[in-house]
Amino acid sequence: MKITKHKDKYLIENSGEQLAKVETYRNTYHKNHCYIKFDLEDTAVISEANLFQKIADEEKSPLQVMISSLETQKTTFLASQGFKKARISHEMEVKKQDLLKGLSSGESKIFNAIRGQNDYRECCELLFNHYKETHQAINPLSANFEDFTKILPAEVYYVKNNSIQHVAFVSDNLIAYVCSKDESTFENFVLAVVNKLFEENQSIEFEADDVDWASMTLKNLFLTDSTESFDTWIY
Repeated sequence: MKITKHKDKYLIENSGEQLAKVETYRNTYHKNHCYIKFDLEDTAVISEANLFQKIADEEKSPLQVMISSLETQKTTFLASQGFKKARISHEMEVKKQDLLKGLSSGESKIFNAIRGQNDYRECCELLFNHYKETHQAINPLSANFEDFTKILPAEVYYVKNNSIQHVAFVSDNLIAYVCSKDESTFENFVLAVVNKLFEENQSIEFEADDVDWASMTLKNLFLTDSTESFDTWIY
């Protein structure tokens, strides 16, 4: 068997016949890792050729792959090859009736800012530090602050007591990012944001990572199986 690299893919060939393929790509916001994609039918050849180790050596970086939590065969294969599961990401779509009973009213006084305003930038700074912290053990953020702010929605809800305490960046019915300085009062804030969004939307979407306490606090406001999860594996 022969392993060859072609720009964004590694091929395993035998006498000119392609036996397996692993695609690679980079994330400009997380440059430390090489991201990979592969097909399940290629796993036996990939394992025999020790291809993951060879890619890691060639790319001079850890490998990262995200798969659906339902892909149990890939999960078993990745674990057998030395990958470690580092994170579970829940993709949520919820309705108001999915809110848990007995929650507080969520009457936290929240403010609103848009891109270009001073408080918006301060909200970005709080989120930037939170994002760096929650991703450090998975795949460190490599973008600087100014580049990071470019991916954020133009609108943010927040609470400010001398400084920004709680933050939720939103776009239509999407809660894109949340963070906080005070875990004890964050639930009341994010519930107020949720109730405000439900005034104009039948459903709300967001992602919650199990390594991020703030996003998991948001997720835990709801009792629903309306979720799809993805696992991040690192080699």
